[in-house]
Amino acid sequence: MGAVTQNWRRAGLAILFLLVGGTGAALAEVPPLPTILPIPPSDQPPLSSALRATDPGTEYLDLASAGYTEAEYYLSGTAPAITAQGAVLFQAPYITRILVRRPTDPAKFNGTVVIEPFTWIGERGAGWILTRDYLVRRGYAWVGYTLNINKPAADPKTTTDPAWTPDPEPQNLNFDFMRRFDYARYAPLGSYYDPVRFRRGDHADPFVPQSQGIGAQLALALKSNLTDGPLAGLRVQRVYVNSWAVTAQVWMDYLDQGRHQQWRLPDGGPLIDAYMTGRMSFGEVGGDAIRVPRQMPDTAPFVTIYSQSEAMHDAMEGIALPPDSDTPRLRYYEVTGMSHLRLADLGTQEVEDMPADVGKENDPNCQHFYDEPAEMVVSALFDAMDRWVRSGQPMPKVERLTRAGAGIARDARTGNMIGGVRPPWVTVPAATYLTDQETGCGMVFDTKRPYARDKLKALYGDFPSYERRFQAATQAAARQGFLLPEDAARLRPVAVPENFQGGARK
Repeated sequence: MGAVTQNWRRAGLAILFLLVGGTGAALAEVPPLPTILPIPPSDQPPLSSALRATDPGTEYLDLASAGYTEAEYYLSGTAPAITAQGAVLFQAPYITRILVRRPTDPAKFNGTVVIEPFTWIGERGAGWILTRDYLVRRGYAWVGYTLNINKPAADPKTTTDPAWTPDPEPQNLNFDFMRRFDYARYAPLGSYYDPVRFRRGDHADPFVPQSQGIGAQLALALKSNLTDGPLAGLRVQRVYVNSWAVTAQVWMDYLDQGRHQQWRLPDGGPLIDAYMTGRMSFGEVGGDAIRVPRQMPDTAPFVTIYSQSEAMHDAMEGIALPPDSDTPRLRYYEVTGMSHLRLADLGTQEVEDMPADVGKENDPNCQHFYDEPAEMVVSALFDAMDRWVRSGQPMPKVERLTRAGAGIARDARTGNMIGGVRPPWVTVPAATYLTDQETGCGMVFDTKRPYARDKLKALYGDFPSYERRFQAATQAAARQGFLLPEDAARLRPVAVPENFQGGARK
């Protein structure tokens, strides 16, 4: 164990009295530093690896060409078991894994590490998928980590909605899936779980009770700049959370229960400098349907990105989004033309229902999945969040989607939602972007209806006119901060010339 590690372990026992976050006199403490050990290699890349070009390879990136390496480690320690209501019941041991991607050349590192818990199904790194090109261009390090349990007799991950009977039953959930994938790597993994003690709403809590402590300890280890740690040789200055889908609830709980103020560095500084969450309607799996944590950070931004599905959920439930604010730093973005899930987002060995599986193979509203590059919008918003932290430049504010009763208003001419963040494919559309709540397709994917030739010609005349308008919308989005210039340069129109000549839409 290195001397730096020993010093931080001793510092982890210290208790500091701080005045933080406008919460008054708060008792702040340094979490214990976890143990980090390399995982012995096997004959295949790790689960969720960016090196995996097949099966199905949704997280793949040519890391070597980008000047990056990837390595997997065990992360272990003792962390509190916390209820959904915020009560700390006791301490318990855990061992999980982290997957680290870092620049090979320390000179390329920009000082920021992004941490992301893998989602339940297929250990999907949704945030990585949505920002990977941007992250490696700008020199970030990225650390994904597992939050999971052994599969119980009644798995709360698949029983929170009594009406949901998945077809097929997910086989890539829990540590059981990970061990089937690579037993030698993942046999040691374990964390505390008790469906009797830990409840969320009227059912067993599907979230790992130690999630908050594991995330805090990981952030502490990364910011400690350990000489023997996974980022040795890099000088970490900032840690950002990027957490999507169900795992975003973990970070809502973390903030809502005041862990940002409670768990600190030995010098009193924050463990985490910014929080981005996405594609999650907080409280949807039980508990409070709040949209602003009760104990917001003092200076760390809290940013949430909604797809059309999350926006429709809140509209149908009558949940109003909070106004954006600069103090505290709060932003909500509702992105039109963004689906809850795409084929490009699926985790390893993840299987989801297709139209034929739900009896909708002939329904015209259920045939075409979104495939537009929403990652470009997410990357631009992530970059804006980074500037807010580094330079104090506030992120842009955007009007909400226009509510219409228990739903969202749609433009009569294009069929698309009114308001929100509007990428070029919605500003100059070639399709109507729908949500499953409206179509009733019964899939986790949202669908779109491409325009027929006559509608394209009525809107734009011919393809060159459409292309010019799409390019103008692209440049406008870049000026507004919703596309980065390098992404705007490679964005292409959705429709192609053949669509204006009667060709079949795909």
